[in-house]
Amino acid sequence: MKRWITITLCLLLLLVFGCSERVQNNPAPASEPAPASEPGTASEPASEPESSTTVGELSFDTVTLDGEPMKAGMIEDYDLVVVNCWAEWCGPCVGEMPELERLHQEYPNVLFLGVLSFTNNVENAKTVIADTGVTYPVIEPAGSLVDLVNQFDAIPATMFFDKTGKQIAEPAIGSNSYEGWKAIIEDLLP
Repeated sequence: MKRWITITLCLLLLLVFGCSERVQNNPAPASEPAPASEPGTASEPASEPESSTTVGELSFDTVTLDGEPMKAGMIEDYDLVVVNCWAEWCGPCVGEMPELERLHQEYPNVLFLGVLSFTNNVENAKTVIADTGVTYPVIEPAGSLVDLVNQFDAIPATMFFDKTGKQIAEPAIGSNSYEGWKAIIEDLLP
């Protein structure tokens, strides 16, 4: 019995601390996109292996959790695309969602896109979205987002793209404050 309690506590600590790293305030510009996975890792292969896009480029056709169509071509209308990977069970993820929503309201030229990651509990995610007041689109991974999300071992993880879908900064791993996100956005806007 003690063994199971110890194992359970260790897993809970890993879960809590695995998704709660603090983000660096200034992610470095992306020079070379990181590979989606290293050989021999457990990440799943992309659902579209013959896609012409590579990791570090944004390409997808999907729907939001509410069924609204989302196509990668929509990003052309924005100066910056902020893709935030999160899950409903991740406290730091949920904790920063109101901050991201506030920035979504303040920056109409920035597309905020939530990507439900490491979970398939859409109903719980919808509850979190409603509770946090999020109005920016939230989707499940599709297209190149499958590889992009699979490169992370911890969430929240946030990626930054220009209007052509090119990754323009290194991903930010961990949660951040309103002021921290605002500084990053201001630095990355053209």
